[in-house]
Amino acid sequence: MILNVVLKMILRSWWRNKVFFLVSVASLALGLACTNLLMTYFVHEHGLEGRNPDRDRMFFLRQDDPMTEGKRVAFAGAEIPPQLKQSYAEVENFLRLGKLDLLYCKVNEQKVEGDFKMLSADTTLTNFFDYRTEEGSLSQVLCQPGKVALSEACARRLFGGKQAVGKQVEAHFRFGEVRPYEVVAVLKKREQSLLQFDMLIAHDPDFFWGGLTLLKLTPGTDAGHLADKLNEDKVPTLMPGQTKYYLDPLDAICFTTPDDASQQTLDYVSQTPVQTLYISLLAAVLILIIACCNYTNMSLSRLLQQLRMIHVEKLMGATLRNIRLQLFGDAFLTVVLAFGLSILLVNDCLSLFNDLLGSRLTMTFFFSSQMLPWLLLFILLMSVIPAWYISCRLSRLSFTEYRTLYSGRRKQRFVAVLVTVQFVISTGLLLATLTARNQMELTRQRASRYEGCIEIGDAFGAPLAPFKTELEKRVKGIESMTLSKASVLNAWIRQLNVQRPGGKEVRTNLLTLEGDSTLLRTLRIEQLSGESPSRLLERQASPVLVNESFVRLLVPAGTEVVGHALREFDTETKDSLAVIAGVVRDFSVNSLEEAVTPLVITLLSASDLQKGFYLQLRLRPENREEALQQIEAVWNEMNPNQPFGYADMHRDFMARNGKVLSLSHILTFYAVIGLLLTGFGLFGIAWYATRQRIREISIRKVHGATRGQIIWLLNKPFCIYAVVAYVVAMPVGWWFMLHWLEQFAYRAPLSIGIFVWPLLVVWGISAVIVCLQGWILSRVNPVECIKQE
Repeated sequence: MILNVVLKMILRSWWRNKVFFLVSVASLALGLACTNLLMTYFVHEHGLEGRNPDRDRMFFLRQDDPMTEGKRVAFAGAEIPPQLKQSYAEVENFLRLGKLDLLYCKVNEQKVEGDFKMLSADTTLTNFFDYRTEEGSLSQVLCQPGKVALSEACARRLFGGKQAVGKQVEAHFRFGEVRPYEVVAVLKKREQSLLQFDMLIAHDPDFFWGGLTLLKLTPGTDAGHLADKLNEDKVPTLMPGQTKYYLDPLDAICFTTPDDASQQTLDYVSQTPVQTLYISLLAAVLILIIACCNYTNMSLSRLLQQLRMIHVEKLMGATLRNIRLQLFGDAFLTVVLAFGLSILLVNDCLSLFNDLLGSRLTMTFFFSSQMLPWLLLFILLMSVIPAWYISCRLSRLSFTEYRTLYSGRRKQRFVAVLVTVQFVISTGLLLATLTARNQMELTRQRASRYEGCIEIGDAFGAPLAPFKTELEKRVKGIESMTLSKASVLNAWIRQLNVQRPGGKEVRTNLLTLEGDSTLLRTLRIEQLSGESPSRLLERQASPVLVNESFVRLLVPAGTEVVGHALREFDTETKDSLAVIAGVVRDFSVNSLEEAVTPLVITLLSASDLQKGFYLQLRLRPENREEALQQIEAVWNEMNPNQPFGYADMHRDFMARNGKVLSLSHILTFYAVIGLLLTGFGLFGIAWYATRQRIREISIRKVHGATRGQIIWLLNKPFCIYAVVAYVVAMPVGWWFMLHWLEQFAYRAPLSIGIFVWPLLVVWGISAVIVCLQGWILSRVNPVECIKQE
């Protein structure tokens, strides 16, 4: 009976102060939703293979990359892992993985497009990872050729809701090979899985030459000591005698750091930037602080109204226990209600969140044994501690004591601190967002040269000169087309030893492109010196162009590079007739975290390009889709046994800069959430403040105060809060973002707007909200108001 009465009193209190209640619940629910999402993301990514009992015994077998100094690659020849298991007792087992270049699949003669990831694996896969099947047998897949296992998502994509086991899938690979597979298993989704794939097959011994290798060591084995033994025993590497092996834990590949811009990227392994992980956690804490500030502000205002009712209840015979129960239940149920609403928000926003961060969170993981206890503990602390404090503290206060402690100047100072904290966080998030977006705009500017460009061909395919001729005749939507001997974004790189002033020798990479005279026009490369490529081909036997980085790193200062033989600066070049005929401006082919590599562009005549394997095409944007269809039709006509495929150069370049894009999207999203929460809080505070000062404002109006003066009176403290917040947030936020920008070799110039906009936005939002409340209040008839007071 008592609980029933208490519940009615709580509901009546909510209804009586519905503005404060709705604002506090809405802001708290939004803050909890964001916090729950980011906390869950952190736990999910940080705990990859967390339930695997052998996680700490699994190590990647990596070796020095012979092409890039300081970089390691997770690769071993196909014969190496079996030798290690046989020769070293510390190696309990091994798992070799390989990725196949799958273009598309056919099911019932119907072509199914998509970015399918197909892996081949050893039979030891189940010894490393606990894959469960929805239907079928995984061991059959790993032991027999011509069998394939599909992920649940891939099975739905290929067969809809129908049974997949027993069906046939025709796989079309990059080099024209077509293989039929029988589906014999559908795998259940594994939460926090290290490997990400759509299709799984057994290794084909005739085509598997090596790939990513995992070693499972016996308990107690020192991985570093074992790696030293491998190198002492001279186990063959990619470059025997020059490179060595390493045994690195899973975290070495799963978590990428800004200090290692050249870290190997494996799209079938879960890889998360450590920076993104911790920035996400920090954003969660900041958003929660804003939400808690709102909740505290609203609660103080609502409790002042509620305290009058509590003293009436005391006069009517309510006991101290009943009062405490009511206050505790009010605060507890408010937080629990906000938490329930936050779960609904999480469910609605989960797909958007996964797109922003490239994560694979599911609602199932929220309620898993790994996450649910933490969420329950979090919400218990968030609800019980404030509820207990409020019930114990306020139930003993008289109305006069409450007004002394929690109203007047003391409350104004408290509210000022809470509002300023919200402004500090919002200003800091805005500064970080603008800095990240500024860097993202630089990335987009560098990527603009690849917009509309596609690349066709591969190093092992047929020469594309006849295909180019047909395209020139039959496809009208091509703006420019280049026949070349190398891929632009995936060109081979070789290393050079460069003698620096003072006798110091350093190693640098050299990128080589070979194409016809249209290469510069197709890729919009700016030529700084020398004649046009077509004129150079007419006048010189073997002209080459170099970029600014080549001149800066390989050419002695003060030397006019044009006219010199290439061999003077690149002693390892095979072309003794090559002459440097011009210089082009630097352009990026990789992430902006890496400095532009020295480049040599060899201009070739049509006769020299009869064996050109690549085409770079710039399509007119208005005819892109039509041109692609026509290009595919010509390809299928000339190469009926080889599937058509192309690389979107703009998309590939942006993917290489995915970290800055991802961070920019995250910060933008949470800056908007932070501003929204701050706006909620300001609305509630302004609403309460204006109604507390109705009598004062009415008297001011009677004495001649104008509407503008009244609005400024209400706005003035919030302007001060915004300025103080700006002064506090700007140096702290700038220090963090400056540290973040250090990872980039190329940084966007900082404009004055990055520093001004955070203040203008925060002040503008507060001014609009407070001015609206002030304008409504200024229209009140002062005589009627004073009468009511």
